[in-house]
Amino acid sequence: MVARSDVVNPMPIQRVHFIEYNPKVNTLGSRAILPKYGTPLLAAILRERGLAVRIFLEGVSDMNFEEMIDCDLVCFPVYGPALTKVRDCAIRIRRARPQLPIIMGGPFVCLATDTVLDVCDYAVRGEGDEVLPELIDCLSRGADEHAVSGISFLEGGHPVHTPDRPPPPIPATIPDLTLIEGFDRATRGIGRREVMNTLQTSRGCNFRCKFCSAAKLFAGVYRNRDIDSIIEDLRAKLRYNKYFLVVDNSFLSNRKRTIELLHRLAKENLGAHLIIFERHEIGKDTELLQLMWKASVRCIIVGIESLVDENLRIYDKRQTSRDVAASVQNILENNIHVIGTFILGGDGDTRETAADIVRFVKSTGISMNLLVFIIHEMEEDEINGPIIPLSRRFRTYYTRRDPNNLDYYDYLTGNFVTYFPKRMKPSTLQQCMVDTYQEVYSHREILRRAFSKNVFNSIFGVAHAFGMKRLSETVIDSMNNYYLDFLRQIEQGLYDKDEVLIDERLASLESLPVPKRLEPRLDNDSYRNLMSLYLLPGFIRERLTQLRQSCSAIWASRTPA
Repeated sequence: MVARSDVVNPMPIQRVHFIEYNPKVNTLGSRAILPKYGTPLLAAILRERGLAVRIFLEGVSDMNFEEMIDCDLVCFPVYGPALTKVRDCAIRIRRARPQLPIIMGGPFVCLATDTVLDVCDYAVRGEGDEVLPELIDCLSRGADEHAVSGISFLEGGHPVHTPDRPPPPIPATIPDLTLIEGFDRATRGIGRREVMNTLQTSRGCNFRCKFCSAAKLFAGVYRNRDIDSIIEDLRAKLRYNKYFLVVDNSFLSNRKRTIELLHRLAKENLGAHLIIFERHEIGKDTELLQLMWKASVRCIIVGIESLVDENLRIYDKRQTSRDVAASVQNILENNIHVIGTFILGGDGDTRETAADIVRFVKSTGISMNLLVFIIHEMEEDEINGPIIPLSRRFRTYYTRRDPNNLDYYDYLTGNFVTYFPKRMKPSTLQQCMVDTYQEVYSHREILRRAFSKNVFNSIFGVAHAFGMKRLSETVIDSMNNYYLDFLRQIEQGLYDKDEVLIDERLASLESLPVPKRLEPRLDNDSYRNLMSLYLLPGFIRERLTQLRQSCSAIWASRTPA
């Protein structure tokens, strides 16, 4: 790392490059471009300040190393499962250009700052909208970086954390996807790639679910974005795709403001289809669901988390499985699709729990995202009663064996078991997870979605299903090639014949070997043609619906009052 005495010398910064890596195990497929919201936003903010900015996004950009470091400053948005990639690239940069400043940030850096301080000059904690421009200006002027709040760095080999910065207002700046190298080329012409648009209307959440990091990331402060800038953002990205994933932690935390936004969206009638995150309680408000439909909200991602009430109590979700089931049913009856998020592997979970999830998803026709506990469990203080005690986390034993080896972060994607469950062996839980995906997203079940009564489900639901099918197969590949055997090795002797964890034996465990780095498992897009076939019924129905609506509008305009 550059010595502090060198860093504070004036270093005029004009060209800034963002380098963003993906996890080694592919997520939803290589064909779709899934840019995160934050990087194009920060890049656009810096451009407004007169800087020349480029984004190198793995999977879209060429990632030519010499081109990436041909700048005055490098910024890494760090995603936990891509940590080893980021660290490797930063080390390579340090060898090639020792004086090139490196800044790292993003939600993961806020939660695990110490994992990057040895390979960067500065870590930005929290939201970077104000911190990053101020830090760059500080470096350009050779000013004292201690005066910049919200950053961390090493000084004399010891970490320095400047005071936290209050959460800023949400900027009106529109994230610019064209700053991504190769983006225009990838989204034009024959064989162009689809873009999954992202949109932000608020930040923060008023709830404090025990496994969620939102409260820490946003300092417990909920803010709404200016509605005019939201509309402008939608208009700017509609040319790429009409589907927008709204990245808010809670779309409805400010009900009055959300209703105002929904009325504006209904009035503008832009043709965008919104996918939002919200708690199950929205399903109890039929009037609001009807307004959401008018505003083109077509899907709600509901944090179901578990069908076991014991788990929900531990998670502090303040809901029951019966309440959630009723809410989901009402959402569906109002023609809004549901993606249910589930966590498998809580203390109340067994093999039968996974079977219950499959039955629930099939009977309701909802889509499913399934995770096992990973970085969702952020509580590190045993006094506060973490969901997963430190004694059951693999990480506890990895660090005893090799505290400087961070290769295990490759597995913190939510798709690999990284702790000792209470009522299932780790290998059993791992197998249950992939079995659940395979059963819910079998070709037969995807074909059923193609003919769903809900047109959105027959289009986006099918595309999402193929994405999850790809994901599960890349996980299975990694699991069968190494990880399942690794789990079977480390769980030996720790469970009884009924697969209940024996606490006394776990207490005698001294350390665990750190698993080897994941080998990249990239999607070969083998389902592309099949997905196109499955999407055809939905596209036909959607076009017929649009045609009927157009004819009705023309007829109404010609009918005398």
